[in-house]
Amino acid sequence: MTFSTRYNVSLLSLLLGLALVACGKPGPSPAPTAAGEKIAEDDHAPGEAAHEEEGHDEEGHEEGEAIELSAEAVATAGIVTAPAVSRRLRAELETTGSVDFDQRRFAHVSPRVGGRVESVPIELGEAVRAGQVLARIDSIELGQAVGDYLQSRARAELARETLEREERLFRERVSSEQEMLSARAASREADAALRGAEERLHLLGISNNEVAKLGYDQPRVSIYEVRAPLAGTIVAKEVTRGEMVDPQSQLFQVADLSRVWVWIDVYERDLARVHLGDGVTIEVDAYPGTPFTGEVVYLGSSVQSETRTARARIEVANPEGRLRPGMFARVRILDPHASADAPGAVEVIAVPEAAVQRDGDRSVVFVALGEGRFEPRTVKLGRRGEGFVEVLAGVIAGEPVVVEGAFFVKSELAREELGGGHSH
Repeated sequence: MTFSTRYNVSLLSLLLGLALVACGKPGPSPAPTAAGEKIAEDDHAPGEAAHEEEGHDEEGHEEGEAIELSAEAVATAGIVTAPAVSRRLRAELETTGSVDFDQRRFAHVSPRVGGRVESVPIELGEAVRAGQVLARIDSIELGQAVGDYLQSRARAELARETLEREERLFRERVSSEQEMLSARAASREADAALRGAEERLHLLGISNNEVAKLGYDQPRVSIYEVRAPLAGTIVAKEVTRGEMVDPQSQLFQVADLSRVWVWIDVYERDLARVHLGDGVTIEVDAYPGTPFTGEVVYLGSSVQSETRTARARIEVANPEGRLRPGMFARVRILDPHASADAPGAVEVIAVPEAAVQRDGDRSVVFVALGEGRFEPRTVKLGRRGEGFVEVLAGVIAGEPVVVEGAFFVKSELAREELGGGHSH
């Protein structure tokens, strides 16, 4: 090879290297355009468009970027799509509330006598039956009351025996009428004193059967038994062995949690949409996606001037005890008196509630693009009703969205973003 030839080859290599450095990526020069024309000097540098496209591919999933699933994955997950439709939506009233005890199934337990706590045979959270002994108190007051009753009973028995004798002697003309009348008066006074002593025992919580069993030789008559007024659960325990208590002491709280109340505030403008007997759906954070059903059983007769709201009470069945007083609740009230043709119902673009997934602070639906491809769309939501939710922005009528299996699509999208790849 001559010097001139070697010089031309070196010069050509140098120019090629400078061109590659200018586009910022090593590799061969781009092919000519479809028309065979060279790129003008004032156009983009060779490889620039390809560089920008590849840079986009290296980023994570953004708004509008689709995820692709195999037909097998779609079938296994049970993914079902349906078009976003325009429909008249009967609005539900959404509000918040708090769970409370059903006050008809709740009781504070206090002793009727003062004394020293001798034993506490139950523990906090324990289920108890009605009449079960919760605590035993050694009470001087009860001991004195029992003693007074036994003395009154003895005097009454003696007075009745004396009256019977005087009546017999009077009939036999052995004693005078005055003696018989005096014995009758004494018997009546003794009976009255006995009834008073017995009534005092009842006021102290002693039943008729327990009173009938009292005897002169009965030991420990000063022991008072605190009993459960209803069947339920011990939800509060404020007593320990050896403690001195009195009738003002609150020893226990017993609640039947098989039904609970949920209190809500209804704004004045919404009062016409709430009625006694309306069906209610309730959700709590402890059991996401698990609805509890109830019924409006009370609607306040006045509106608070400060908040312009009225109190309403919802009664909810709670057989498993999952709803606990104090829980925050999200409440939906569906007015059965309204219809899809009522003035409150409007024409909206709506999708089933199951189609909407939460992704951080945004709500997302997945639009089916065909051939196993699904595009996440951020949507702005409006009113809810009858299992549907209004879409104010993000989806247009007729676009097919995932209505079953949306959570699976969301999980696969998150897995891909973490580098797990598609489910093919």
